Amino acid sequence: MSTSSELERALASADLAGRVVVDLSACTFLDSSALRVLVHRARAAEGAGGGVALVTTDPGILRVLEIATTDTMLPVHETIESASS
Repeated sequence: MSTSSELERALASADLAGRVVVDLSACTFLDSSALRVLVHRARAAEGAGGGVALVTTDPGILRVLEIATTDTMLPVHETIESASS
């Protein structure tokens, strides 16, 4: 929650008409406020003709995405390279 505003600011400057890759590989905790930011930007990107992809292999982060069904809306990749293509 304390860093979701930083995430929101970082994603606000992203070109939503292209592919936005959010690297969560260093992330150790993901809460509902961060999920809200990711979903909001994904919807905005979809409306602009782009998309958002996530990168993580952390089992805890993957579980949070699964519980919130965010993994059905945003593709989750193991590497930045696979998310970028």
